[in-house]
Amino acid sequence: MTDKISIALKSITKNKNRNFLTMLGIIIGIASVICILAIGDGFTHTVTKGMGNHNVKNKVTLQWESKSVYDTDGGFTKNDASALSSVKGVDHVKLASSVVEAGAKVQYKTKNVSIGLNKQPKHLKLVKGTYLPLDGDSSGVYISEYLAHKLFKKNALNRLITIDGTVFVVQGIYRVGTMDYRPDAYVSKTTFKQLFANQISKDQAKLYVTSDANKKQVGKRATKLMKKIGEQKKTGTYSVSNPDQISKQFTKILNDITYFIAFIAGISLLIAGIGVMNVMYITVSERRKEIGIRRAFGATSGDIRNQFLIESVVLCIIGGIIGIIFGYIFVSIINAFLPFKAVITPYAIILSLAVSTAVGLIFGFIPSNKAAKSELVGLLKEE
Repeated sequence: MTDKISIALKSITKNKNRNFLTMLGIIIGIASVICILAIGDGFTHTVTKGMGNHNVKNKVTLQWESKSVYDTDGGFTKNDASALSSVKGVDHVKLASSVVEAGAKVQYKTKNVSIGLNKQPKHLKLVKGTYLPLDGDSSGVYISEYLAHKLFKKNALNRLITIDGTVFVVQGIYRVGTMDYRPDAYVSKTTFKQLFANQISKDQAKLYVTSDANKKQVGKRATKLMKKIGEQKKTGTYSVSNPDQISKQFTKILNDITYFIAFIAGISLLIAGIGVMNVMYITVSERRKEIGIRRAFGATSGDIRNQFLIESVVLCIIGGIIGIIFGYIFVSIINAFLPFKAVITPYAIILSLAVSTAVGLIFGFIPSNKAAKSELVGLLKEE
């Protein structure tokens, strides 16, 4: 096998220009596929990361949804939580909200803006100001660049604004990236809890189940109980929520789109494969004397076929490797302009090499088979 690969490499280097032009189609096709898969995988990773990692191993989440699109107030009450705690298989219950921010109105002089507001995160990169923890019922607030432009023409730092009737001091401004989502303002945890947390309804009940419980049965029993005695049963509906399943379905849709686009880009490899077949036909014609001599010294049809097939595969694999290198270079350049990071996965590299090998095998087989079937007498007569 090593000897055959060595012979294939020597044959390829004899006609460098012709073989490079043949590989060009493979290089472009593989580089395109690498770039598309990297962008798709990077986008999928960014989106699914933003959706969060849901640990549902010992937890069943019950969701309340309002029957009216205009009246969304409601959800689970403390009495509902107490009733759910008595369900067989439930260890304890925590009420939560699918909405993580409160709505508020900001006023500065005659300007009014509706915003989303949340408690201060641990880390926040500011474009103006210094990021410090807002202790206790602090009157400090961090606002987005968007809100700063809406309210102020010039510097917004240390300006006084009113949020739902309470006066706050702007202590910093942050930028929201294209692929990121952040509310328009952050206040201290205590202030948020005192002034704004009551706006957020508890529309989720997280049931932490015992180790021996059947989560599916617990969910059914809890849903049935809430439909019967839930305090908001007339204004909304109860159901079991599976956030991981939603995340997986969304990821699958994004992956399917990525693979479809990559397949369209990979059609260029079909054209490249035809070029490989054409070059291999020329190579077989040019080396009929070599084939005749090898057959005269005992080489079998299988040996001849394998030699030219290996040459075709090596040609395509070299093109594939160069394509992967160019793919890496293009992805590095693209990352400078994307709002998220394109990621080249090992799967993309393995797929690219596999496709390159497949192109060499499929489009090199017919010319190789033609060389193998050449009659010895006919070859010797030509000489």
